[in-house]
Amino acid sequence: MKLYTKYVKVFDTLMVGFSNKPVTSSEKKDNKEILFNDKEIIGVNIFNPQIDKDKKYLLEDSELSQYCVSEIKDIIKIENIENQFVVAKVEECEPIEGTHLSLCKVNDGKELIQIVCGAKNVRKGSFTCLATIGSFMPNGMQILKGKLKGFESFGMLCSLKELGYENPKYNNEGIVELEVDDSQIGKSVWEVL
Repeated sequence: MKLYTKYVKVFDTLMVGFSNKPVTSSEKKDNKEILFNDKEIIGVNIFNPQIDKDKKYLLEDSELSQYCVSEIKDIIKIENIENQFVVAKVEECEPIEGTHLSLCKVNDGKELIQIVCGAKNVRKGSFTCLATIGSFMPNGMQILKGKLKGFESFGMLCSLKELGYENPKYNNEGIVELEVDDSQIGKSVWEVL
């Protein structure tokens, strides 16, 4: 399962999302608001969570994720939290004629997948961050299978800015270019960053 977590300090609420579907109803239980799309649980808001409220939590913060799992285990069963952002290698990269886009074949550690990318610095042989299908960006947007200029895309290659992460070691223009080797492909990008 892919998990979206965000602490909203002004409301003292920890938002936990499983799907970007619209909320059709909700139900209050103790200090939690369970969010539904029809009968499917799509998220939970935890009010006054017992976390370090001064800490800046990044995407996929393991401490925050584990707290969420412990708080909602009586509401929804979460057996496995999947990595959303993984190290990937661009194996093929061809420009899409008449656009600024490139059609890429990317190795995510399991398979070669097709990605349409608009970054100027995307190139064959580079290692970067792949937001896998179902991943949540910092603003809560969920990455879904898409189609650009007639080409299907199964994820998104990310810049550090899109991840809400700053590190002077890396160039902030275009997708992040990681200094890794083939042994890192498929690992969580946070292990590298």
